[in-house]
Amino acid sequence: MKNRWFVNLFVAFTKITGFLPTLILFKPKIYRVNKKNKKFPKPCIFVSNHKSLLDFVLYLLIFPFRTIHFLMAEVLYKKGKLFSFMLNSLGGIKVDRDDKEFGFVSRAIEVLDHNGVVGIFPEARLPINGKPWPFTTSTAFIASHASAPILPVYTDGNYGIFKRAKVCIGEPFYLSDYEQEGLTQEEQLAHLTKVLEEKVYELKTFMERSEDKNAPKSGRRKWSIRRLPMDMARLVCTVLVPILRVKRITPEGQKYKNKVRGGAIVAANHTSFADPFIVGITFWYRRMHFLVAEIVMKGKLRSTLLKGVGAIKIDRNTTDIDAINKSIEKLQQGFLLSVFPQGGINASDEIDAIKSGVVLMAIRAKVNIIPMHILPRKRWYHARTVVIGNPVNPADYCTRKLPSTADIKTISEQLIKELNRCKNANTATVTG
Repeated sequence: MKNRWFVNLFVAFTKITGFLPTLILFKPKIYRVNKKNKKFPKPCIFVSNHKSLLDFVLYLLIFPFRTIHFLMAEVLYKKGKLFSFMLNSLGGIKVDRDDKEFGFVSRAIEVLDHNGVVGIFPEARLPINGKPWPFTTSTAFIASHASAPILPVYTDGNYGIFKRAKVCIGEPFYLSDYEQEGLTQEEQLAHLTKVLEEKVYELKTFMERSEDKNAPKSGRRKWSIRRLPMDMARLVCTVLVPILRVKRITPEGQKYKNKVRGGAIVAANHTSFADPFIVGITFWYRRMHFLVAEIVMKGKLRSTLLKGVGAIKIDRNTTDIDAINKSIEKLQQGFLLSVFPQGGINASDEIDAIKSGVVLMAIRAKVNIIPMHILPRKRWYHARTVVIGNPVNPADYCTRKLPSTADIKTISEQLIKELNRCKNANTATVTG
């Protein structure tokens, strides 16, 4: 890159003169996955989520001794010649998102070839209504051609005079280590981009867990005011147990006497709106979180009430990374998580396919999946019968952190098999 000395000088001048104002504005709090290794690898690709235009300014502050050449959208260069000059002087690499010209890739690789740092916001756009965009494949493409390590970073975007920005810095890794055989180039880029997205958003979970010093290590932790709504819901479930007369049995028709300990996913069939209550009553002795479709949580009052009793909102139309990470965090803290793996109400009661998300969460959180089937009642006044099968342990089928498609398929088939075994339970020999 031409005039590297000028860029480095201009960046140094900007950081020195702007240090105090930006320190007051951001008051950054930094978390590191590896506290012993604070070295900034060179060359490397700096990758972060994108919350605000101030993200760039924040990173100028917290990485004072390195010049990061960020990929910058063409719209920023249209704000005037002076602004364009400043972006170029700060080492910016212009990217025209509406043009198919990929000159920015060669310029980024040139920086990396000179042991420089390239900064990329793979979302390419600011979030709308707080919902982030999916990562683009350009980062994976550059990394595969430059053979440079990636440094993942996450920021919460909490900027303001009376706020405090939080940043989590991960460990450098080579994206090539996660390549899979037998994929086309397009499929490989999509797979690596997914890996990259997960790496960045894993840092959010790590940061939240680090700052929550009072986070319970188990879902059975002692009472706290923060858990009051959830405990009130459990109290209601306890009262409803004798009224609704929920019978818990095994697929063999015996009374289910086991008590679930630690974090686990409860995967049940879904035939009516009453199912979440039945699951809650079945495991009344445990604090439980449950995934709820975005459409159900519309409205501030309803959303507040559901979140209070443990609901985690998920957008079923997209890969909701935020909901997945929150769910994994709760599982790692020892809570139960209720999931309907069919993805919605299925009145036919047929179980022939499930969403792969439940398997991925179980693998990442290292917990069992408990299959459960809610049997239909012949009359409204009859007792409810739920069948709880053998736990499915993903570790029995996959020991890798990032499972292959075949691993997910195998575990999903085993879960479907257990769910169908519960569905076809022998209720004629129910005891107790």
